[in-house]
Amino acid sequence: MNWIPKDPLAKIDIKYKLPLGFVCLYLVVFSIGGYFIINSVYAPLNREILLRLQSESLAQAAVFEQKLEMLARRSEDFASDGFIRTHVHNHVKRENAPGSPDEFRQHLLVNKLPLVEEFVDLQVFDMQGNQIISALEDFYDIQPELLEKQQQLGAIITPGESVSFPSTAIITPLWDIKMTNQIGYLVCVVNLVSVINNTALDYEEGISEARIEKYLTFVDQKGVAIEVPWWYLNRLHPEENRPADDEGIGIRVLTERDAVKPELHVGRHTCQNGKEMFGQSYALRNAGWSTLIELNAADAVAPLSILEGNLLGVALAIAVTTLVLFFFPIQYLVKPLSELQRMALRVKEGDFSARNKIDSHDEFGQLARTFNIMTDAIQERTTRLEQTASDLKRQESEIRIQHNRLQAVVHSMGDGLILLNHHGEIVLSNQAAQPIIQKLNSSERPGSIRKCERHEPDTEQCVSCLLNRQYTTSCELNLNDKIYEVISSKLPSLNGASGKVLVARDITERERMNEKQVHQERLTVLGKTAAVVAHELNNPLAAISMYNQMMQEELPKSSTFHEHVDVIRRNTETCRKIIRELLDYARVPEPKSGEINLNNILQDALNLLSPLHKKKKLSIEKKLKTENLLLWGDASHLQQVFVNLLDNAMQAINPKQGKIQITVGEFSNAARIYVDIQDNGAGISSENQTEIFEPFFTTKSSGGTGLGLPTAKRIINAHGGDLILLKSENRKTVFRVLLPRRNKMKNPQHSSLKLMGV
Repeated sequence: MNWIPKDPLAKIDIKYKLPLGFVCLYLVVFSIGGYFIINSVYAPLNREILLRLQSESLAQAAVFEQKLEMLARRSEDFASDGFIRTHVHNHVKRENAPGSPDEFRQHLLVNKLPLVEEFVDLQVFDMQGNQIISALEDFYDIQPELLEKQQQLGAIITPGESVSFPSTAIITPLWDIKMTNQIGYLVCVVNLVSVINNTALDYEEGISEARIEKYLTFVDQKGVAIEVPWWYLNRLHPEENRPADDEGIGIRVLTERDAVKPELHVGRHTCQNGKEMFGQSYALRNAGWSTLIELNAADAVAPLSILEGNLLGVALAIAVTTLVLFFFPIQYLVKPLSELQRMALRVKEGDFSARNKIDSHDEFGQLARTFNIMTDAIQERTTRLEQTASDLKRQESEIRIQHNRLQAVVHSMGDGLILLNHHGEIVLSNQAAQPIIQKLNSSERPGSIRKCERHEPDTEQCVSCLLNRQYTTSCELNLNDKIYEVISSKLPSLNGASGKVLVARDITERERMNEKQVHQERLTVLGKTAAVVAHELNNPLAAISMYNQMMQEELPKSSTFHEHVDVIRRNTETCRKIIRELLDYARVPEPKSGEINLNNILQDALNLLSPLHKKKKLSIEKKLKTENLLLWGDASHLQQVFVNLLDNAMQAINPKQGKIQITVGEFSNAARIYVDIQDNGAGISSENQTEIFEPFFTTKSSGGTGLGLPTAKRIINAHGGDLILLKSENRKTVFRVLLPRRNKMKNPQHSSLKLMGV
């Protein structure tokens, strides 16, 4: 049975596979044996390490607890001081103390604090937790935990800005002189570095643990810990190497954020930094703290690691010896195979003259002769293939040249070109044909038909017609605000299946020019007709007006026909106004160009409309330029423009709440001046904004001819500027007049020609 269908070491040479296979097998056997041997040693070693750490932890805990009890008794001695109790009692009773606060502080500094080396500060608090006095001002800010009346040891105080070493506080109750009532607390601040320096155990000098990673840790009730490295404890002895009390080099404080739980560090465990440690803990029953000793597992089992290294070295030495012994027999097996491999690589690189020269009658010799026969056949076939490839390459080059020429011609065309195969698929197109391609590929069939020679304007039928290979069509389509003329014709193919070619030409500008020309011709005819009609109507209107005046003079003052006469007069004036505007629009103006002041023209226009302004009680705000704005143009024509714009604004606003704002300014390059006329009327609807400058278009219910804005725009255009609707919305409509500076119209004759429309 074939258990392994594929050789897992197929990519490794035989000259390496055989010796390495033997060596690997040897190493596996050796490793399994070494594993069981090492494990049989690890278990008792771990137990021995934990027992030693347990004894060290117990010894350190006993010494440290004894030291803390001694400090607690000294704190009780300080609390029994009569001077301290008398001063605190008088302070609590609000009586005069026997001495001043400075004398009290001096008593603590001189008579008490120097007696105990580990005490760095003495503080006195009343029963409410308020500090009465401190031996060192602003040295500590302690709020003692006053929950019990018996003596207690506080938590570890981490180093801060005022001190650089960890400390704690021994809180002792203060009683009055008669020992009947508690009157406060005495807080003795203890330097823990000094405590550690004075309580470290003395070990034998023959045991050197200065190079190993080992820690003695003290943990308080909240999990705040002081971590002391073992090398720091060793340097405390002999006595001359002992550090100063305030020196905490090597001691690290773990805050509440990195709180330590001693029960998690017992036995062999992994710390947060990823290191494996041995640990033992012992509780300080009276203080509520715990001692913890941890030892790096790598340092503890270092001798065993050395033993493992020695075993591995022996195994490697045996493996190297085996490789040397396998060298000579492998040569007779591997050398023929290497020769066959070298010949195969030469054939792969194109050297078909390579032949194998192995002369033997075994399996390797038969394989070498078969390889030579195969090489002869490959050489012959390769020669024929090279000749065929050369012919194909020459033909491909010719076809590529023709294809590039065709691509250059197609993409340089201004008209769109689309080539369809017999399946209706696009095989060739240019950039100009993209709108038509989007229409053919779109499922929504956008656009519409303007003209088609085969059917009614139906988009679905048009697309089907363009894709049908049997039809030759010509149509005009509206696509994306453009007009395209599409001509399609059949395209025969070599295999008998016909395709189709579509040519699309953008005729948008041509159609727009035609429409503009037709519109211009219609306006010209309409203008001439209006001028003739207006001229012919002047005589009848003059007669009507004359006879109306005669009738008004002959009627008695009490006659009721005076009202009819007024109606005839008003309507006659309206007809005259309409005829005058028609004649003004149709008449070729003869302006008088000259240097003008824009501020004066605006003021004249406002003065002319002042009666209407006062009648409607509207407000006009002017923001004019302080300097004189000199232009070149016709003052009367420009005044007509501003009168027309202001009159339209006054008619569009509310008579009681109307407001018009006139703003004059210039652009940053000082080449053009703008005049904005803004009103707070109802505004112009969006559908009418594109029509307001067309002749005879008006939104007024009566009295409007629709020639005011077109005439104003024609006058501004003749001055080299423009009149635009800048913004129109509810309570804000702005018309902007753009005019060039005076250097834009230096030739008066040229200006007059522009005003006449030449």
